[in-house]
Amino acid sequence: NTGYDLKDLFVGAEGTLGIITAAVLKLFPKPKGREVAFAGLSSPEAALALFSLAMDRAGAALTAFELIGQKPYDFTLAHAQGVVRPLAGDWPWYVLMQISSGRSADDARALIEEVLEAGLEQGIVGDAVIAASMAQGDAFWNFREVLPEAQKPEGASIKHDISVPVASIPPFIEKAAGAVQSVSPGARVVCFGHMGDGNLHYNISRPVDGDDEAFLGLYHVMNKAVHDVVRSFHGSISAEHGIGQLKRDELIATAPPMAIELMRRVKAAFDPAGIMNPGKVI
Repeated sequence: NTGYDLKDLFVGAEGTLGIITAAVLKLFPKPKGREVAFAGLSSPEAALALFSLAMDRAGAALTAFELIGQKPYDFTLAHAQGVVRPLAGDWPWYVLMQISSGRSADDARALIEEVLEAGLEQGIVGDAVIAASMAQGDAFWNFREVLPEAQKPEGASIKHDISVPVASIPPFIEKAAGAVQSVSPGARVVCFGHMGDGNLHYNISRPVDGDDEAFLGLYHVMNKAVHDVVRSFHGSISAEHGIGQLKRDELIATAPPMAIELMRRVKAAFDPAGIMNPGKVI
């Protein structure tokens, strides 16, 4: 401990304190084995149970655990070019899971098989497939990566980048769905994200026969409805994408006044002229 961690202060400041001109990265050995699987499940509760099982059996070897709702899954099959259906049947929820091993490819394979076999035996997993090759594993990842683009043809959307405690993901999803319908009946929830750290991309597409402009007119009301649910679970309204301009006023209105005051003092100390990314965050 040699004083304040200025590195993390800069990392979280969105360019409002200064400019990072160089960085030192810590590298880790490339895993000797990587296995990717796609699983179909009945509910977010089942996904949480599978995550707990995977953490118990694989520990740090679990390197990805992506939750995917039925809507983004269906949108991707309908609109994304070149994707292949991962599973034969349809499920309300899906998980993309990756296990990596620094020991061997056989070790990674054994771990992911152990997790999925236990999940099937316990009734947590409805169906699952392990990638038969690196190419198929990459195809599974491509399916996940094109989810945001696949939402665009479905019309106007209001997007949220939120996080809640991992154990709160299932009740959050249920409660937020009700909040969305109270604002826009028929709106479609497009939910996917990184379940391992509680970060969800909770996007809302307009109703099937809805008007884009009218739906976007609900932007602030919808944001408040979703973010109120996030706060009820002690979550964050910005998990990955930052505050910027769009969430600045909401942060100022909802964060503790002392926290905002301390942020302003830090800003004034580092950037007294106010020239670093002005108008952002605070």
